[in-house]
Amino acid sequence: MSAPLPARATTAFRWSGRDRQGHAQSGQIQALNADLARVQLRRQGLQQVQLQRLWWSTPNTVKAKDLAVMTRQWAAMLRAGVPVVQALGMLCRSMSAKGLVLVMNNVRSDVEAGVALHDALAKHPKHFSGLYVHMVQAGEAAGILDTMMERLSLTLEKNEAMRSKIRSALMYPIAVMAVALGILVLILVLVVPVFQDVFQSFGAELPLATQLVVGMSNALVRAWPAGLPLVLMLLWASKHNSPSASRMRQWLTRWWLRWPVLGPLLTTSVVARWAQTLSALLAAGVPLTEALGPTAQACDHAVFARTTLQIQRRVVQGHSLSESMAQSGRFPAMIVQLCATGEETGALESLLSRAGGLLESGLDDQVNGLSSLLEPLIIVVLGGFIGAILVAMYLPIFSLGQVF
Repeated sequence: MSAPLPARATTAFRWSGRDRQGHAQSGQIQALNADLARVQLRRQGLQQVQLQRLWWSTPNTVKAKDLAVMTRQWAAMLRAGVPVVQALGMLCRSMSAKGLVLVMNNVRSDVEAGVALHDALAKHPKHFSGLYVHMVQAGEAAGILDTMMERLSLTLEKNEAMRSKIRSALMYPIAVMAVALGILVLILVLVVPVFQDVFQSFGAELPLATQLVVGMSNALVRAWPAGLPLVLMLLWASKHNSPSASRMRQWLTRWWLRWPVLGPLLTTSVVARWAQTLSALLAAGVPLTEALGPTAQACDHAVFARTTLQIQRRVVQGHSLSESMAQSGRFPAMIVQLCATGEETGALESLLSRAGGLLESGLDDQVNGLSSLLEPLIIVVLGGFIGAILVAMYLPIFSLGQVF
């Protein structure tokens, strides 16, 4: 298989024109330059096209859920015998996600111009992962694009389902803890200093508990100028792809994996997605050494992506997949053993799929257990914090009688 063409930077243009019926139309388009943008629009039947370059435009975000739904619809059309270009046009007219419509319009224009479908998809790496491009490429090469699209849609749906489970399990505790921490910070920064000034004006010595709360308040007031650059640095690291930002993301992801309850949950989710993605690529006929690259991208985790690329280098050097996985220390013993059995029996694809299913079942149990554990734990922790602060604030009031 030939490697996908490298992506080139595109420019956003706002366009206006008239369709074949003479109706006014307008929208946005991504192209390498204005001439190519006009060519794409004319191929879509638009006339009297006027372009305006957008120097600042919001990114065309594509949700993983919308992509999975679109892929399922696309697979159904191909299975029904609809040609690729016609199916792309039907998808563009039926989808409601504007960002995805814009991307698929560009893909359709490239395919109509004679570009291979996988090369047209590879021009949008932010929206179509290596998994997507490789499976489409395998389907085109083997003449079974409809079958590959069905497998791809199933893999995307499974991966999105696992992400949704993690989000649903963590959404409630994260929201509650964020609100509680916000209220706690406001109390320490705004309320506690007022009480401190009132009590000191009476010349009363503050109790130890109140002194601890006041000390926390003073430390927080002094520390926020240093905390603000740290927050900005974290936001910068999440948006950029520089080496320093990549190292910071690596450190953060490793830190999350060390948490007692959250770490195993994240590991199970990522490894299940890793196994299902690699199984889908092997089922599509992609060689193992090539399949590990898209798998690293699809696992959507900095630590496991780097580990997978290290495994890929060892496999290229002649080591077995299971040996390389065991040496990394990131994979559960169960999946390592299943991979070893699959390599010995030649059934690596099916055993990886089975391992992904087992891990997904284990993830369901972990999510259910975590949900039942976190709710009472959050109530106890928040009640303890609030109660401790209230007691610390009322202790000086109880001792005011000793001052007068």
